[in-house]
Amino acid sequence: MRANKVLFALYKGLHEILKSLDLKERAQIISKICVENLGLELCWIGKKEKDGSVSVFAQYPLDHPYPKQIKVRWDESEYGMGPTGKAMRFGIPQILKDMKTPDYKIWFPIAKKYGFKSSASFPIKDEKGEVQGSINLYSKRKSFFTPETIEIFNSFSNLLSLVFLESFLFEKANQRLNKIAALRNIDLAILSSFDIRVIHEVFVNEAVSLLQLDTLSLLEFDEFTQEFKLKIQKGLTNEELKKQCIKIGKFIPGRAAKERRIIKASFEEMDEPLRKRIMEERGFSNYYACPMIAKGKILGIVEVFKREKFEEEEEEWIEFLEALVGQISMAFENAKLLFELQSTKEDLLLAYDQTIEALSYALDLRDKETEGHSQRVTELTIKIAERLGIRGENLRYIKWGALLHDIGKLGIPDSILLKPGPLNDEEWEIMKKHCEYGYNMLKEIEFLSPALEIPLYHHERWDGSGYPKGLKGEEIPLPARIFAIVDVWDALTSERPYRPPFSKEKALEYIVSQSGKHFDPEIVKVFLEVIEEEVIKKKK
Repeated sequence: MRANKVLFALYKGLHEILKSLDLKERAQIISKICVENLGLELCWIGKKEKDGSVSVFAQYPLDHPYPKQIKVRWDESEYGMGPTGKAMRFGIPQILKDMKTPDYKIWFPIAKKYGFKSSASFPIKDEKGEVQGSINLYSKRKSFFTPETIEIFNSFSNLLSLVFLESFLFEKANQRLNKIAALRNIDLAILSSFDIRVIHEVFVNEAVSLLQLDTLSLLEFDEFTQEFKLKIQKGLTNEELKKQCIKIGKFIPGRAAKERRIIKASFEEMDEPLRKRIMEERGFSNYYACPMIAKGKILGIVEVFKREKFEEEEEEWIEFLEALVGQISMAFENAKLLFELQSTKEDLLLAYDQTIEALSYALDLRDKETEGHSQRVTELTIKIAERLGIRGENLRYIKWGALLHDIGKLGIPDSILLKPGPLNDEEWEIMKKHCEYGYNMLKEIEFLSPALEIPLYHHERWDGSGYPKGLKGEEIPLPARIFAIVDVWDALTSERPYRPPFSKEKALEYIVSQSGKHFDPEIVKVFLEVIEEEVIKKKK
């Protein structure tokens, strides 16, 4: 009976968790559910840190002093011998039915002060099965953790791992979109101002913020002397650097410019005496020199010092640094050559296209879509839009909207998104929220705002029976009406795990049968013309 109560409380709590996509907020909700619904005294969620320590990521009650009064680690030190440390180290639940055990002697006096008599720690794992944290529970009853409740909590912790992974992926997507927005902000600075100081300020602020830099320096190249001289310093003030000149090809900064590539150096590898001394004095572990190049010309060097070493994702970090430096390099040329502005803008838009296409491909993989789904529907949507007279920037926004049409599915749990069988009513209601999730993810990114009609409205129907708004007829934006047909067409003609692809004839019959119901009749006519032309081209 008690186990059923625990199970029901956790199931009910899961619905509360799914209302938010914020990782911190979800962790807080979980902690609160465990205390208020399950009769526990305290719940805190620990995060595994690189240095062997454990940080408190969330807790309930919020004002309970116990988590702040104890020292916990996940390594093999004496502070890693408790349930939390072992759960993180071994990846299996740790149950402490009696806190008087030798392994808990360090924490027992404090636990006794608050009346704790039993505790349990359950590991939280990532998609690779590696432990990233643990959920830690405390009760004033020795008998609280029975075999039944332990099994339920263990299953729940596995589910929490998926919940946290989903939030992590959502945050990752947001980070990438923020990077796109940063590129756009620099783009706007380039296009709206010929004052190089304004462009410098935007570049430095965006780079320091998004790349989490400790310092950033910009050295300008003097073509006459063939030397680099300090122009901007952020996070580091050094008078000697201001006076110093670096010859092209000399030391690591000069070599980066000569070889036209980013060069990374550790403290041991640094060959320039002043920079080596700065690294030692300030505790910097890595140095990066990225050449500023535009139209084949060396314009300068961007230097970065970092204290924290990378354990993963360094390649992605370097790529974004290079992208930012590439833009500031263009800005230098912008200040000198007004007539090349449009070319610079097109280069940046191409970068957005490629970034959004890469994100779209990642979404296809997560959704287990047929390979190339997003690219196919985008190409066909563009063809129909062109036939309808859409041109210029509007066509680009349609392309971006088509590529990102299902980005909101990042907010849908894998248990629903990847379910092999049909969804029940409750699961279907959650699935339908992906349109609004996608809109909410993208709406704050100004340059993407004209592209949001497809992600938000592509499941609306001509007869008003669609979602999320139940729009009818021409209330539905034109891009969404176009895309709705193409999306269904691609779904029908692509192989799925549960059925073979429709023949083109059968798929066309279905599209025609839905004219005036699901689809705009006029767009159906244009769609049929485009498909017929494609068939004729293939025969030739």
